[in-house]
Amino acid sequence: MRRPAILIAALGILIGACGGDDEGSERARTVTVKANGTLRVTAKEYSFDPARAMVQGAGRLTLTLANKGSLAHNLKLVKDGRQVGGTPAFPGGQTESAVVNLEHGRYEMVCTVGDHAELGMTGELQVR
Repeated sequence: MRRPAILIAALGILIGACGGDDEGSERARTVTVKANGTLRVTAKEYSFDPARAMVQGAGRLTLTLANKGSLAHNLKLVKDGRQVGGTPAFPGGQTESAVVNLEHGRYEMVCTVGDHAELGMTGELQVR
């Protein structure tokens, strides 16, 4: 009777080790950008890389979004429920940029195409 229990335990370990969460590790990455600099983000279905950014000081920020997915994506910044700027929606395989003026505080990065934000295409940008 001990053999089935060992087999079940071994299968549980194997299943838990399979299929590492690559998106989770991308989402954990944070970048720091100087004031008046450029934040480069890659879009895929359904994530941003990096998903967190720190900007050292208020001012102009150039957002550059490389769409490596197969669907259209965009990158919009939202503060206090209000959209403050971002890139237009554009097809996969292309790159677009936008310049935004940022104040100190926290911003949400979102893809506003369809239900992409609900599917996890969000991030955070903080200006210190």
